[in-house]
Amino acid sequence: MEKMKEQDPERNAMWRMDMSPMSEQGANINKVGSQYIASSLQFLRNQIQYYNTCKQVIQIPKLLQSLSALVTFRLGIHINLDVDNQRLKVRCWSRDCLFWIQHFGDEQDQSVLINNGYGRVTSISICTAGGKGEEQDLEIFYGLMHIFYFFRELHEGRNWQPSFQPLPLLARRSEEQMEEEGANEEIDAQMKNKGRYGDIKREANDAKAMTLNHFIYWD
Repeated sequence: MEKMKEQDPERNAMWRMDMSPMSEQGANINKVGSQYIASSLQFLRNQIQYYNTCKQVIQIPKLLQSLSALVTFRLGIHINLDVDNQRLKVRCWSRDCLFWIQHFGDEQDQSVLINNGYGRVTSISICTAGGKGEEQDLEIFYGLMHIFYFFRELHEGRNWQPSFQPLPLLARRSEEQMEEEGANEEIDAQMKNKGRYGDIKREANDAKAMTLNHFIYWD
């Protein structure tokens, strides 16, 4: 963890923000600036993805709470295109950080993630109703894909990591979080979405099947 900080000391403000209570996230976002936060989140994502620092990262106090808050936090009203795009990047990079922690994390890490609401986090990019999530096809596509792989590992374990066995209780808890977020209805709606040449429809079908732990045929 110290090694990660030393690689880019200018990001100390981001590390301090990670350790602040979630209730202070709004103030921190306004103070530091969404552009700088997005850059810091990208740096953190790269550390997790390319340097296998999942275990060190997950031990940083309040980091998961902060990332979850940045994914789901309403970052103010629409101001202009540049500001909106920067806020979208904050959400995307936060979600990417959590995705790679989940991807590399062991059974204990999955439990920690889900206890911090990861089921809700995976839902946000596809929940486009009511202005809650990003209405961009690419975000919806990746959101559905993440849901599929997340639940496949919880239901079936990992072929590439035999020690990672199915975690049915965590799967059920994640399903409950998604239900609370209204994600199941959104997945059903996306099964009719022909965007990205039908890719969204296919991913929605796969995500729905995996959350139910069975296969659904579609045409």
